[in-house]
Amino acid sequence: MTLSIFRQSGELVTILRNRKFTNPLKSLRFIVFCSFLLLSMLLMLSFSMLVQHSYNDRMVKQKLTLVQNQCNILGNQILVNQFTMDALRSNLNVQIDQLANVWEGRILVIDPNYKILKDTYTIDQNNYIIYDEAVKVMRGENDRSIRMVDDYAEVIIPIVNAEKVVNGIMIATVSLHDIEDTNEYLNEQMHILLMLFLMLAVMSAYLISKIAVSGLNRLNGQIRTLNEGHLEPLDAKSKYKEFVELTESFNVLLNKMQVLEDSRQEFVSNVSHELKTPITSMKVLADSLLMQEEVPNEMYREFMSDMVQEIDREGKIINDLLTLVKMDKKSSALNIAPVNINALLELLLKRIKPIAAKRNIDVVFESFREVIGEVDEVKLTLAFSNLIENAVKYNNDGGSVYVSLNSDHKFFYVKVQDTGVGIPEDSQSQVFERFYRVDKARSRDTGGTGLGLAITRNAILMHKGAIKLFSEPGEGTTFTVRIPLKYVS
Repeated sequence: MTLSIFRQSGELVTILRNRKFTNPLKSLRFIVFCSFLLLSMLLMLSFSMLVQHSYNDRMVKQKLTLVQNQCNILGNQILVNQFTMDALRSNLNVQIDQLANVWEGRILVIDPNYKILKDTYTIDQNNYIIYDEAVKVMRGENDRSIRMVDDYAEVIIPIVNAEKVVNGIMIATVSLHDIEDTNEYLNEQMHILLMLFLMLAVMSAYLISKIAVSGLNRLNGQIRTLNEGHLEPLDAKSKYKEFVELTESFNVLLNKMQVLEDSRQEFVSNVSHELKTPITSMKVLADSLLMQEEVPNEMYREFMSDMVQEIDREGKIINDLLTLVKMDKKSSALNIAPVNINALLELLLKRIKPIAAKRNIDVVFESFREVIGEVDEVKLTLAFSNLIENAVKYNNDGGSVYVSLNSDHKFFYVKVQDTGVGIPEDSQSQVFERFYRVDKARSRDTGGTGLGLAITRNAILMHKGAIKLFSEPGEGTTFTVRIPLKYVS
Protein backbone atom coordinates (compact mmCIF):
# COMPACT_ATOMS: atom_id res chain seq x y z
CA MET A 1 0.00 0.00 0.00
CA THR A 2 2.74 2.43 1.00
CA LEU A 3 4.77 1.51 -2.09
CA SER A 4 1.74 2.18 -4.31
CA ILE A 5 1.22 5.61 -2.72
CA PHE A 6 4.88 6.50 -3.24
CA ARG A 7 4.70 5.28 -6.83
CA GLN A 8 1.59 7.40 -7.52
CA SER A 9 3.23 10.39 -5.84
CA GLY A 10 6.30 9.92 -8.01
CA GLU A 11 4.14 9.78 -11.14
CA LEU A 12 2.36 12.97 -10.04
CA VAL A 13 5.66 14.78 -9.50
CA THR A 14 6.83 13.64 -12.95
CA ILE A 15 3.63 14.94 -14.55
CA LEU A 16 3.95 18.28 -12.76
CA ARG A 17 7.55 18.59 -13.85
CA ASN A 18 6.78 17.78 -17.48
CA ARG A 19 3.70 19.98 -17.64
CA LYS A 20 4.32 23.43 -19.02
CA PHE A 21 2.57 26.19 -17.08
CA THR A 22 1.99 29.04 -19.47
CA ASN A 23 2.23 32.64 -18.36
CA PRO A 24 -1.26 34.22 -18.63
CA LEU A 25 0.35 37.46 -19.83
CA LYS A 26 1.40 35.56 -22.97
CA SER A 27 -2.15 34.37 -23.66
CA LEU A 28 -3.92 36.20 -26.50
CA ARG A 29 -7.31 35.49 -24.94
CA PHE A 30 -6.18 36.90 -21.58
CA ILE A 31 -4.84 40.03 -23.27
CA VAL A 32 -8.07 40.55 -25.24
CA PHE A 33 -10.10 39.99 -22.06
CA CYS A 34 -8.08 42.47 -19.99
CA SER A 35 -7.93 45.05 -22.79
CA PHE A 36 -11.70 45.06 -23.34
CA LEU A 37 -12.39 45.10 -19.59
CA LEU A 38 -9.93 47.94 -18.98
CA LEU A 39 -11.29 49.96 -21.88
CA SER A 40 -14.87 49.44 -20.67
CA MET A 41 -14.00 50.53 -17.12
CA LEU A 42 -12.15 53.60 -18.35
CA LEU A 43 -15.13 54.63 -20.47
CA MET A 44 -17.57 54.05 -17.61
CA LEU A 45 -15.44 55.93 -15.06
CA SER A 46 -14.96 58.82 -17.48
CA PHE A 47 -18.70 58.91 -18.16
CA SER A 48 -19.46 58.76 -14.42
CA MET A 49 -17.09 61.62 -13.59
CA LEU A 50 -18.45 63.69 -16.46
CA VAL A 51 -22.06 63.14 -15.34
CA GLN A 52 -21.28 63.97 -11.71
CA HIS A 53 -19.34 67.09 -12.61
CA SER A 54 -22.01 68.27 -15.05
CA TYR A 55 -24.78 67.58 -12.56
CA ASN A 56 -22.98 69.43 -9.74
CA ASP A 57 -22.32 72.49 -11.91
CA ARG A 58 -25.90 72.50 -13.11
CA MET A 59 -27.34 72.26 -9.59
CA VAL A 60 -25.08 75.04 -8.26
CA LYS A 61 -25.95 77.25 -11.22
CA GLN A 62 -29.70 76.67 -10.76
CA LYS A 63 -29.51 77.45 -7.02
CA LEU A 64 -27.52 80.62 -7.53
CA THR A 65 -29.98 81.74 -10.24
CA LEU A 66 -32.85 81.12 -7.79
CA VAL A 67 -31.02 83.11 -5.07
CA GLN A 68 -30.44 86.00 -7.48
CA ASN A 69 -34.12 86.08 -8.55
CA GLN A 70 -35.38 86.03 -4.99
CA CYS A 71 -32.90 88.73 -3.98
CA ASN A 72 -34.12 90.88 -6.89
CA ILE A 73 -37.69 90.52 -5.61
CA LEU A 74 -36.63 91.53 -2.10
CA GLY A 75 -34.58 94.38 -3.56
CA ASN A 76 -37.64 95.78 -5.33
CA GLN A 77 -39.59 95.73 -2.06
CA ILE A 78 -36.69 97.44 -0.26
CA LEU A 79 -36.70 100.20 -2.92
CA VAL A 80 -40.45 100.66 -2.48
CA ASN A 81 -39.87 101.17 1.27
CA GLN A 82 -36.87 103.47 0.54
CA PHE A 83 -34.49 101.51 2.81
CA THR A 84 -36.38 102.67 5.96
CA MET A 85 -35.67 100.75 9.15
CA ASP A 86 -39.32 100.73 10.01
CA ALA A 87 -40.12 99.02 6.79
CA LEU A 88 -37.33 96.51 7.32
CA ARG A 89 -38.79 95.68 10.73
CA SER A 90 -42.12 94.96 9.19
CA ASN A 91 -43.27 92.00 7.09
CA LEU A 92 -40.24 92.46 4.77
CA ASN A 93 -37.93 91.88 7.69
CA VAL A 94 -39.66 88.59 8.43
CA GLN A 95 -39.38 87.52 4.80
CA ILE A 96 -35.64 88.14 4.80
CA ASP A 97 -35.18 86.08 7.98
CA GLN A 98 -37.30 83.25 6.63
CA LEU A 99 -35.40 83.21 3.35
CA ALA A 100 -32.06 83.12 5.19
CA ASN A 101 -33.32 80.15 7.21
CA VAL A 102 -34.41 78.34 4.05
CA TRP A 103 -30.99 78.88 2.49
CA GLU A 104 -29.27 77.93 5.78
CA GLY A 105 -27.23 81.05 5.33
CA ARG A 106 -27.05 84.79 5.96
CA ILE A 107 -28.46 87.87 4.21
CA LEU A 108 -27.10 91.43 4.47
CA VAL A 109 -28.93 94.53 3.18
CA ILE A 110 -26.58 97.47 2.54
CA ASP A 111 -27.60 101.05 1.61
CA PRO A 112 -25.67 103.34 -0.80
CA ASN A 113 -23.50 104.53 2.11
CA TYR A 114 -22.30 100.95 2.73
CA LYS A 115 -24.24 100.80 5.99
CA ILE A 116 -25.62 97.41 6.93
CA LEU A 117 -29.34 97.98 7.43
CA LYS A 118 -30.17 94.31 7.90
CA ASP A 119 -28.09 91.32 9.05
CA THR A 120 -29.96 88.08 9.66
CA TYR A 121 -27.23 87.18 12.12
CA THR A 122 -27.59 90.67 13.77
CA ILE A 123 -23.83 90.66 14.32
CA ASP A 124 -22.85 93.49 11.96
CA GLN A 125 -26.18 95.35 11.78
CA ASN A 126 -25.77 99.18 11.60
CA ASN A 127 -22.06 98.70 10.91
CA TYR A 128 -20.34 99.56 7.64
CA ILE A 129 -18.86 97.12 5.19
CA ILE A 130 -16.41 97.91 2.43
CA TYR A 131 -14.47 95.37 0.35
CA ASP A 132 -13.56 95.16 -3.30
CA GLU A 133 -16.35 92.93 -4.60
CA ALA A 134 -19.06 94.92 -2.81
CA VAL A 135 -17.65 98.25 -4.00
CA LYS A 136 -17.50 97.08 -7.65
CA VAL A 137 -21.12 95.91 -7.57
CA MET A 138 -22.26 99.12 -5.79
CA ARG A 139 -20.53 101.23 -8.48
CA GLY A 140 -22.10 99.20 -11.26
CA GLU A 141 -18.79 97.81 -12.50
CA ASN A 142 -20.11 94.25 -12.03
CA ASP A 143 -23.73 93.16 -12.42
CA ARG A 144 -23.15 90.59 -9.67
CA SER A 145 -20.37 88.79 -7.77
CA ILE A 146 -20.19 85.14 -6.81
CA ARG A 147 -17.56 83.66 -4.53
CA MET A 148 -17.33 80.05 -3.38
CA VAL A 149 -16.17 79.58 0.24
CA ASP A 150 -15.93 76.00 1.50
CA ASP A 151 -19.50 74.60 1.41
CA TYR A 152 -21.08 78.04 0.92
CA ALA A 153 -21.60 80.44 -1.95
CA GLU A 154 -21.53 84.20 -1.42
CA VAL A 155 -23.65 86.17 -3.90
CA ILE A 156 -23.63 89.97 -4.13
CA ILE A 157 -26.73 91.34 -5.91
CA PRO A 158 -27.27 95.04 -6.75
CA ILE A 159 -30.56 96.75 -5.80
CA VAL A 160 -31.42 98.60 -8.98
CA ASN A 161 -34.26 101.14 -9.57
CA ALA A 162 -36.25 101.65 -12.73
CA GLU A 163 -33.54 103.90 -14.18
CA LYS A 164 -30.99 101.05 -13.76
CA VAL A 165 -29.21 102.97 -11.01
CA VAL A 166 -27.71 100.98 -8.13
CA ASN A 167 -29.22 102.16 -4.81
CA GLY A 168 -27.80 99.41 -2.64
CA ILE A 169 -26.71 95.83 -2.51
CA MET A 170 -27.68 92.54 -0.93
CA ILE A 171 -25.11 89.95 0.15
CA ALA A 172 -26.53 86.43 0.45
CA THR A 173 -24.45 83.59 1.84
CA VAL A 174 -26.06 80.29 0.77
CA SER A 175 -25.35 76.78 2.02
CA LEU A 176 -24.58 74.09 -0.61
CA HIS A 177 -25.06 71.16 1.73
CA ASP A 178 -28.26 70.08 0.00
CA ILE A 179 -26.37 69.79 -3.31
CA GLU A 180 -23.63 67.79 -1.61
CA ASP A 181 -26.25 65.44 -0.13
CA THR A 182 -27.73 64.97 -3.58
CA ASN A 183 -24.23 64.31 -4.98
CA GLU A 184 -23.59 61.71 -2.31
CA TYR A 185 -26.86 59.95 -3.20
CA LEU A 186 -25.96 60.18 -6.87
CA ASN A 187 -22.52 58.70 -6.12
CA GLU A 188 -24.10 55.77 -4.30
CA GLN A 189 -26.38 55.08 -7.23
CA MET A 190 -23.46 55.49 -9.63
CA HIS A 191 -21.41 52.96 -7.64
CA ILE A 192 -24.25 50.45 -7.93
CA LEU A 193 -24.41 51.09 -11.67
CA LEU A 194 -20.63 50.71 -11.89
CA MET A 195 -20.77 47.35 -10.16
CA LEU A 196 -23.54 46.19 -12.50
CA PHE A 197 -21.61 47.51 -15.47
CA LEU A 198 -18.46 45.79 -14.20
CA MET A 199 -20.29 42.47 -14.09
CA LEU A 200 -21.65 43.08 -17.59
CA ALA A 201 -18.19 44.14 -18.81
CA VAL A 202 -16.59 40.99 -17.35
CA MET A 203 -19.13 38.76 -19.10
CA SER A 204 -18.80 40.71 -22.34
CA ALA A 205 -15.00 40.60 -22.16
CA TYR A 206 -15.14 36.86 -21.55
CA LEU A 207 -17.44 36.27 -24.53
CA ILE A 208 -15.49 38.61 -26.83
CA SER A 209 -12.15 37.07 -25.88
CA LYS A 210 -13.59 33.59 -26.41
CA ILE A 211 -15.00 34.55 -29.83
CA ALA A 212 -11.78 36.36 -30.80
CA VAL A 213 -9.61 33.29 -30.29
CA SER A 214 -12.17 30.62 -31.22
CA GLY A 215 -10.92 30.54 -34.79
CA LEU A 216 -7.35 30.40 -33.57
CA ASN A 217 -8.12 27.54 -31.22
CA ARG A 218 -9.85 25.64 -34.01
CA LEU A 219 -6.87 26.28 -36.28
CA ASN A 220 -4.52 25.14 -33.51
CA GLY A 221 -6.54 21.93 -33.12
CA GLN A 222 -6.24 21.22 -36.83
CA ILE A 223 -2.49 21.85 -36.68
CA ARG A 224 -2.23 19.36 -33.80
CA THR A 225 -3.97 16.86 -36.04
CA LEU A 226 -1.31 17.57 -38.64
CA ASN A 227 1.38 16.89 -36.04
CA GLU A 228 -0.13 13.45 -35.56
CA GLY A 229 0.64 12.73 -39.21
CA HIS A 230 -2.65 13.53 -40.93
CA LEU A 231 -1.45 15.89 -43.66
CA GLU A 232 -4.80 17.28 -44.76
CA PRO A 233 -5.53 20.90 -45.78
CA LEU A 234 -6.98 23.10 -43.03
CA ASP A 235 -10.60 24.20 -43.18
CA ALA A 236 -10.63 27.86 -44.29
CA LYS A 237 -14.26 28.48 -43.21
CA SER A 238 -14.36 31.38 -40.75
CA LYS A 239 -16.28 34.60 -40.10
CA TYR A 240 -13.09 36.61 -39.95
CA LYS A 241 -10.93 37.62 -42.88
CA GLU A 242 -7.66 37.36 -40.94
CA PHE A 243 -8.25 33.71 -39.96
CA VAL A 244 -9.21 32.83 -43.54
CA GLU A 245 -6.01 34.42 -44.84
CA LEU A 246 -3.95 32.68 -42.13
CA THR A 247 -5.52 29.32 -42.99
CA GLU A 248 -4.92 29.81 -46.70
CA SER A 249 -1.29 30.81 -46.08
CA PHE A 250 -0.80 27.75 -43.89
CA ASN A 251 -2.33 25.53 -46.57
CA VAL A 252 0.10 26.96 -49.11
CA LEU A 253 2.94 26.19 -46.70
CA LEU A 254 1.50 22.71 -46.14
CA ASN A 255 1.42 22.10 -49.87
CA LYS A 256 5.03 23.18 -50.15
CA MET A 257 5.94 20.86 -47.29
CA GLN A 258 4.10 18.02 -49.02
CA VAL A 259 5.91 18.75 -52.27
CA LEU A 260 9.20 18.87 -50.35
CA GLU A 261 8.43 15.57 -48.64
CA ASP A 262 7.49 13.98 -51.96
CA SER A 263 10.67 15.40 -53.45
CA ARG A 264 12.74 14.03 -50.57
CA GLN A 265 11.21 10.57 -50.93
CA GLU A 266 11.67 10.68 -54.68
CA PHE A 267 15.25 11.85 -54.20
CA VAL A 268 16.01 8.95 -51.87
CA SER A 269 14.38 6.57 -54.32
CA ASN A 270 16.30 8.05 -57.24
CA VAL A 271 19.61 7.96 -55.37
CA SER A 272 19.03 4.32 -54.49
CA HIS A 273 18.09 3.52 -58.06
CA GLU A 274 20.94 5.48 -59.66
CA LEU A 275 23.57 3.99 -57.37
CA LYS A 276 22.16 0.48 -57.68
CA THR A 277 21.93 0.46 -61.49
CA PRO A 278 25.72 0.48 -62.20
CA ILE A 279 26.32 -2.10 -59.49
CA THR A 280 23.60 -4.33 -60.95
CA SER A 281 25.16 -3.99 -64.41
CA MET A 282 28.61 -4.88 -63.08
CA LYS A 283 27.18 -7.89 -61.21
CA VAL A 284 25.48 -9.13 -64.39
CA LEU A 285 28.74 -8.77 -66.33
CA ALA A 286 30.75 -10.48 -63.62
CA ASP A 287 28.24 -13.35 -63.31
CA SER A 288 28.32 -13.79 -67.08
CA LEU A 289 32.10 -14.18 -66.98
CA LEU A 290 31.98 -16.59 -64.05
CA MET A 291 29.35 -18.79 -65.67
CA GLN A 292 31.49 -19.34 -68.79
CA GLU A 293 34.60 -21.46 -68.90
CA GLU A 294 37.59 -20.46 -70.94
CA VAL A 295 36.25 -17.04 -71.85
CA PRO A 296 37.93 -15.61 -74.95
CA ASN A 297 40.24 -12.67 -74.28
CA GLU A 298 38.21 -10.43 -76.61
CA MET A 299 34.99 -11.06 -74.67
CA TYR A 300 36.82 -10.72 -71.37
CA ARG A 301 38.22 -7.35 -72.40
CA GLU A 302 34.81 -6.20 -73.68
CA PHE A 303 33.09 -7.13 -70.40
CA MET A 304 35.84 -5.50 -68.33
CA SER A 305 35.56 -2.36 -70.48
CA ASP A 306 31.81 -2.23 -69.79
CA MET A 307 32.45 -2.68 -66.07
CA VAL A 308 34.95 0.20 -66.06
CA GLN A 309 32.32 2.42 -67.72
CA GLU A 310 29.78 1.51 -65.03
CA ILE A 311 32.36 2.24 -62.32
CA ASP A 312 33.06 5.63 -63.89
CA ARG A 313 29.35 6.36 -64.02
CA GLU A 314 29.00 5.39 -60.35
CA GLY A 315 31.90 7.66 -59.45
CA LYS A 316 30.38 10.57 -61.35
CA ILE A 317 27.05 10.18 -59.55
CA ILE A 318 28.81 10.08 -56.17
CA ASN A 319 30.90 13.15 -57.01
CA ASP A 320 27.80 15.11 -58.09
CA LEU A 321 25.99 14.06 -54.92
CA LEU A 322 28.90 15.22 -52.78
CA THR A 323 28.94 18.51 -54.65
CA LEU A 324 25.23 19.02 -53.94
CA VAL A 325 25.67 18.13 -50.27
CA LYS A 326 28.44 20.70 -49.91
CA MET A 327 26.31 23.39 -51.58
CA ASP A 328 23.28 22.56 -49.43
CA LYS A 329 25.14 23.24 -46.20
CA LYS A 330 24.35 26.67 -44.77
CA SER A 331 27.90 26.95 -43.57
CA SER A 332 29.24 26.32 -47.06
CA ALA A 333 31.82 29.01 -47.61
CA LEU A 334 32.32 30.88 -50.84
CA ASN A 335 35.83 31.90 -51.83
CA ILE A 336 34.83 35.30 -53.18
CA ALA A 337 37.36 37.15 -55.31
CA PRO A 338 37.28 39.47 -58.34
CA VAL A 339 37.07 37.30 -61.48
CA ASN A 340 37.15 38.23 -65.15
CA ILE A 341 33.91 36.64 -66.34
CA ASN A 342 34.87 37.08 -70.01
CA ALA A 343 38.03 35.01 -69.56
CA LEU A 344 36.17 32.39 -67.52
CA LEU A 345 33.54 31.83 -70.24
CA GLU A 346 36.15 31.83 -73.04
CA LEU A 347 38.10 29.10 -71.22
CA LEU A 348 34.95 26.98 -70.80
CA LEU A 349 34.03 27.37 -74.45
CA LYS A 350 37.57 26.48 -75.49
CA ARG A 351 37.21 23.18 -73.63
CA ILE A 352 33.76 22.37 -75.04
CA LYS A 353 34.37 23.31 -78.69
CA PRO A 354 36.26 20.09 -79.60
CA ILE A 355 33.33 18.03 -78.31
CA ALA A 356 30.85 20.21 -80.20
CA ALA A 357 32.93 19.99 -83.39
CA LYS A 358 32.50 16.20 -83.50
CA ARG A 359 28.78 16.80 -84.10
CA ASN A 360 29.23 19.89 -86.27
CA ILE A 361 27.73 22.12 -83.54
CA ASP A 362 28.77 25.74 -83.90
CA VAL A 363 29.60 27.47 -80.59
CA VAL A 364 29.49 31.30 -80.60
CA PHE A 365 30.46 33.64 -77.76
CA GLU A 366 29.45 37.31 -77.73
CA SER A 367 30.63 39.74 -75.07
CA PHE A 368 29.23 43.27 -74.96
CA ARG A 369 31.74 44.56 -72.44
CA GLU A 370 34.41 43.40 -70.05
CA VAL A 371 32.90 42.18 -66.81
CA ILE A 372 34.67 41.81 -63.46
CA GLY A 373 32.52 40.16 -60.79
CA GLU A 374 33.04 39.19 -57.16
CA VAL A 375 32.33 35.43 -57.33
CA ASP A 376 33.55 32.01 -56.30
CA GLU A 377 35.35 30.99 -59.49
CA VAL A 378 35.25 27.24 -58.85
CA LYS A 379 31.50 27.04 -58.12
CA LEU A 380 30.54 29.45 -60.89
CA THR A 381 32.74 27.57 -63.38
CA LEU A 382 30.86 24.40 -62.45
CA ALA A 383 27.49 26.12 -62.98
CA PHE A 384 28.31 27.63 -66.39
CA SER A 385 30.06 24.44 -67.48
CA ASN A 386 26.88 22.41 -66.81
CA LEU A 387 24.75 24.86 -68.81
CA ILE A 388 27.09 24.91 -71.82
CA GLU A 389 27.65 21.14 -71.79
CA ASN A 390 23.89 20.55 -71.69
CA ALA A 391 23.44 22.94 -74.62
CA VAL A 392 25.83 20.73 -76.61
CA LYS A 393 24.61 17.32 -75.33
CA TYR A 394 20.93 17.97 -76.01
CA ASN A 395 21.49 19.78 -79.30
CA ASN A 396 20.88 18.48 -82.78
CA ASP A 397 23.78 17.54 -85.02
CA GLY A 398 24.75 20.59 -87.06
CA GLY A 399 23.05 22.91 -84.59
CA SER A 400 24.47 25.91 -82.73
CA VAL A 401 25.11 27.18 -79.22
CA TYR A 402 25.06 30.92 -78.52
CA VAL A 403 26.61 32.28 -75.31
CA SER A 404 26.45 35.99 -74.45
CA LEU A 405 27.73 38.16 -71.60
CA ASN A 406 26.43 41.59 -70.62
CA SER A 407 26.18 43.74 -67.49
CA ASP A 408 24.71 46.89 -65.98
CA HIS A 409 25.64 48.85 -62.87
CA LYS A 410 24.42 46.08 -60.48
CA PHE A 411 24.38 42.69 -62.24
CA PHE A 412 26.02 40.72 -65.01
CA TYR A 413 23.99 38.49 -67.29
CA VAL A 414 24.95 35.24 -69.01
CA LYS A 415 22.69 33.73 -71.67
CA VAL A 416 23.14 30.19 -73.04
CA GLN A 417 20.95 29.47 -76.06
CA ASP A 418 20.84 26.28 -78.13
CA THR A 419 18.91 24.93 -81.10
CA GLY A 420 18.33 21.52 -79.58
CA VAL A 421 15.37 19.34 -78.73
CA GLY A 422 13.84 21.80 -76.25
CA ILE A 423 11.99 21.12 -73.01
CA PRO A 424 8.21 20.47 -72.81
CA GLU A 425 6.26 23.09 -70.86
CA ASP A 426 5.09 20.62 -68.23
CA SER A 427 8.69 19.69 -67.45
CA GLN A 428 10.22 23.18 -67.30
CA SER A 429 9.39 23.69 -63.60
CA GLN A 430 11.06 20.38 -62.69
CA VAL A 431 14.32 20.44 -64.63
CA PHE A 432 16.17 21.93 -61.65
CA GLU A 433 15.13 19.07 -59.37
CA ARG A 434 17.64 16.38 -58.55
CA PHE A 435 17.70 13.31 -60.80
CA TYR A 436 14.90 14.71 -62.94
CA ARG A 437 15.30 13.89 -66.61
CA VAL A 438 13.01 15.00 -69.42
CA ASP A 439 14.10 12.04 -71.56
CA LYS A 440 15.62 9.36 -69.34
CA ALA A 441 16.84 7.20 -72.21
CA ARG A 442 18.57 10.11 -73.97
CA SER A 443 20.11 11.29 -70.69
CA ARG A 444 21.64 7.88 -70.08
CA ASP A 445 23.06 7.89 -73.60
CA THR A 446 24.66 11.30 -73.06
CA GLY A 447 26.06 10.26 -69.69
CA GLY A 448 23.89 12.61 -67.62
CA THR A 449 23.23 11.99 -63.93
CA GLY A 450 20.24 14.32 -63.59
CA LEU A 451 22.12 16.46 -61.05
CA GLY A 452 23.77 19.05 -63.30
CA LEU A 453 21.02 21.68 -63.32
CA ALA A 454 20.40 21.21 -59.57
CA ILE A 455 24.10 21.92 -58.96
CA THR A 456 23.93 24.91 -61.31
CA ARG A 457 20.92 26.43 -59.55
CA ASN A 458 22.45 25.96 -56.08
CA ALA A 459 25.70 27.60 -57.15
CA ILE A 460 23.84 30.59 -58.60
CA LEU A 461 21.59 30.95 -55.54
CA MET A 462 24.67 30.93 -53.30
CA HIS A 463 25.81 34.03 -55.23
CA LYS A 464 22.40 35.69 -54.56
CA GLY A 465 21.63 35.29 -58.26
CA ALA A 466 18.74 33.93 -60.31
CA ILE A 467 18.31 31.58 -63.26
CA LYS A 468 15.41 31.37 -65.72
CA LEU A 469 14.69 29.27 -68.76
CA PHE A 470 12.63 29.63 -71.92
CA SER A 471 12.10 26.69 -74.19
CA GLU A 472 10.01 25.50 -77.11
CA PRO A 473 10.04 21.76 -77.93
CA GLY A 474 11.94 21.18 -81.16
CA GLU A 475 13.23 24.77 -81.29
CA GLY A 476 15.76 24.86 -78.46
CA THR A 477 16.26 26.18 -74.94
CA THR A 478 17.56 29.45 -73.51
CA PHE A 479 18.94 29.78 -69.96
CA THR A 480 19.41 33.27 -68.55
CA VAL A 481 21.56 33.82 -65.46
CA ARG A 482 21.69 37.06 -63.42
CA ILE A 483 24.38 37.49 -60.71
CA PRO A 484 25.30 40.62 -58.67
CA LEU A 485 28.62 42.23 -59.58
CA LYS A 486 29.28 42.93 -55.88
CA TYR A 487 28.75 39.99 -53.57
CA VAL A 488 26.70 40.79 -50.48
CA SER A 489 26.89 38.22 -47.70
